[in-house]
Amino acid sequence: MRDEPGHGDRRADTGEPVDAVVGVPEPAAPEADQAPEPVEPLAESAEPLPEPDPLTPLTEAVAALTEQVREHHERAAARERVIDKLHGEVERLRAGEQNLVLRPITTDLQNLRKDLLHQARTLPAELGRQQVADLLESFALSAEQALERCGSAPIRPEIGAEFSAREHRAIKVLPADDPGRHERIAAVVSDGYLDTTTDRVTVPARVHVYRWSAETAPATENDPRAEGMSADV
Repeated sequence: MRDEPGHGDRRADTGEPVDAVVGVPEPAAPEADQAPEPVEPLAESAEPLPEPDPLTPLTEAVAALTEQVREHHERAAARERVIDKLHGEVERLRAGEQNLVLRPITTDLQNLRKDLLHQARTLPAELGRQQVADLLESFALSAEQALERCGSAPIRPEIGAEFSAREHRAIKVLPADDPGRHERIAAVVSDGYLDTTTDRVTVPARVHVYRWSAETAPATENDPRAEGMSADV
């Protein structure tokens, strides 16, 4: 029987050690500088990715503008409601103030109407002119008191007083025969009225005024114009 070579024996021809198991080669040791096998990349999908819609930004912008316009309309409607409410309150306050201002004169007019009706029913059959004048003046005094409560005082110019363009209105001009009558009141047609709150004339008195002029003054015996007029005649 052939002896099997023992572990550690070497081959006679090559001098290499003989492996303990015949026919089983030793595993090769991995080399330290051997690079790892490259990993193949995954194959790309065959279907291409969908392209973005170019109308999307425009749609979003239009939607944002629509929302802003809607909010603007809502704010405008809210402002309109507030304005209408304030206008209604102002009208109510104005009506209340107007009633407060007119209440005194309304009461006076009611009393004046009552007095007029009472006098009309109780007038005697025979009434003199002076009695009628006194009765009418009493009614005028009642109206005057009502006006004074409203801040309006009558302006009563006197005949012969100096004409004032602020308080009087000349509806007729009369020639004056004396320079002293120039711009003097000749007659009173109607009284005027003064606002006692602002001290301004609201209605000027209507009067007739004297005006003197050397050209329109009557000629005297020593006036040269008299000679001229006689000569012309």
